[in-house]
Amino acid sequence: MRRDYSQATPLEVLREIWGYSSFRPMQEEVIRSVLRGDDTLALMPTGGGKSITFQVPALILEGITLVITPLVALMRDQVEKLKSLGINAQALYSGMTRGETLAVLDNIVYAADYKILYIAPERLQNELFLRRLGAMDISLMVVDECHCISQWGYDFRPDYMTIASARSIIGEDVPMLALTATAPPRVVEDVIRSLEFRQGYKVFRRSFYRDNLSYVVRRTYDKPRELIHILSSVEGCSLVYVRTRRQAERFAQLLQDAGFSADFFHAGLDPSIKQQRQQAWQSEELRIMVCTTAFGMGIDKENVRLVIHPISPFSPESYYQEAGRAGRDGKRSYAVLLYTPLEDEEYLSKLIKSHYPPPETVVQIYNWLGDYFGVAVESGTGSYHELLPYDFIKRYHCPLFVLRAALKILTLSGYIEHREDYHMASRLIFTINRNDLYTFFSDDEAKYDDLVELLLRSYEGIFTEYAFIDESMIQTKLGLSPEQLYRMLIQMRRWGVIEYIPGKRSDYVVYTQQRLPSREVKIPAYIYDQQLGGEVDRLTKMIDYIRCDDSCRVRILMEYFGEKAPLPCGYCDYCLSHKTKTLTYRLIHEISDTMLDHPDGIMRQELRESFPTVTAKQWDYTLDFLSSQGYTIDQTEGKVRLHLTTE
Repeated sequence: MRRDYSQATPLEVLREIWGYSSFRPMQEEVIRSVLRGDDTLALMPTGGGKSITFQVPALILEGITLVITPLVALMRDQVEKLKSLGINAQALYSGMTRGETLAVLDNIVYAADYKILYIAPERLQNELFLRRLGAMDISLMVVDECHCISQWGYDFRPDYMTIASARSIIGEDVPMLALTATAPPRVVEDVIRSLEFRQGYKVFRRSFYRDNLSYVVRRTYDKPRELIHILSSVEGCSLVYVRTRRQAERFAQLLQDAGFSADFFHAGLDPSIKQQRQQAWQSEELRIMVCTTAFGMGIDKENVRLVIHPISPFSPESYYQEAGRAGRDGKRSYAVLLYTPLEDEEYLSKLIKSHYPPPETVVQIYNWLGDYFGVAVESGTGSYHELLPYDFIKRYHCPLFVLRAALKILTLSGYIEHREDYHMASRLIFTINRNDLYTFFSDDEAKYDDLVELLLRSYEGIFTEYAFIDESMIQTKLGLSPEQLYRMLIQMRRWGVIEYIPGKRSDYVVYTQQRLPSREVKIPAYIYDQQLGGEVDRLTKMIDYIRCDDSCRVRILMEYFGEKAPLPCGYCDYCLSHKTKTLTYRLIHEISDTMLDHPDGIMRQELRESFPTVTAKQWDYTLDFLSSQGYTIDQTEGKVRLHLTTE
């Protein structure tokens, strides 16, 4: 930390740490609400600067700001950036060893200069973390991607339902800041209720309009050809979003064959390959990334010029999120959706229904999982099991998409937790008597005695149940290389001293309660009534957006997100093909550019003569809109001057 900021103003912190002269629209209002201690919900568009709204108050407030986010890439990226700015921050995410986790928790609890801790929502169900949470001096609780708590939302995650109860540990008087880029009115209400906002809470909404992003729907019966044509016409870094891993690989190969610098990214890749490809794309060694939906979340890259969807997402929320990754630097960018009439609608409708197999099928897969893992009825609570999806579907003749859908429904129902592409730490248990252990090794095997002694000191109960071990800690304390430790553990397993399961990255199923007989497994009705009904409704809205040929595309999206009477954008494919005499956001943008070209002000009459079609009422709307976007308008001596608001 550079200095104590407890007496500084938000703008002073922004200028000194980040080097910005002023806040973006709505940022300062959100920050001041948090500093007053109000529970606050902020709806800000993708690229609107959400992180500043909690990072600035984190430096002003005493204690730790706890940030709950599902985005591991965002955690790592923001922690690195904060450290580069001299701000101590830490993150806890899946795949960390027990030793690494304990080190982070010790730093947060005992070191006075840590300001921000990022965690995934499932961490709030971890007993070790909850024990330490009570000892932390939490001054602000931040819920990123807060729409995930809503069962009406497009990305409901059950782990978010535990967030409100954490307040009983942290303190009821600690303010909560909830952030999202996508939430229609019904989801907003659900977020406020589910997070148990206190009386007097504040809600801030920033317009979802982006003046530098042009939306286009291109109808085509030859998507590969159209994709190549668009990427040849628009230069710069690009993202191509697809629905499945196979589509990612297929489209990437298509583009490589056409001579483009392109590759694919999806959850099935080895972590080292993921990191390598992400770095290549961010450093622009690679121009085009063909990817499934998770790529890009939490990754801060400003100069993406083009986002293409050869296949439509299921909802306006998903589309807005993914399209919004273009043009964060404010320069002209494009969001293009390719559409084959009838064929795409049938494909999407069929795919969405496949996400919800009948309850009896889900119960059957639940039983198969128990048999596959060897978990007896009325046992298994808390047990972890590796799931090999392709082995499972081959054994039980079950389609992969049905298995994945059933795993999601069983997770939502509370019977299991499915962890996809999860790094499981190594586990071991001693299999011989404690007394025999002390005389087992010969004098020339003293190194094994040292290893056993360290294991017994570090892990209680290791004779009665498997313990997750921290191999990096063991290597450091005993001066062993990873290969040496692995060989010793394998040898001890051969001797019958231990059972040892090396760590690996795979799919896992955790039984959150004991395995039940099939007659007692009940799938809650809301999963089909609310979840499936909600997905069908969102898909209908998305198809309406694609099909529409009588309205501005941005206007459709803004109305979906609850904005009242938005203007046409003036930039989308509809607006460009249907010239209108009404006021558009593009015309407002041209007016603001003209005003900014005259830093000392422009005569009011000259400005109006430059835009003769704008009526008096439209002038009033224009000035009000510019004020809402963070500008100050000075009108003196017949002149109008526009400038960004600063203190």
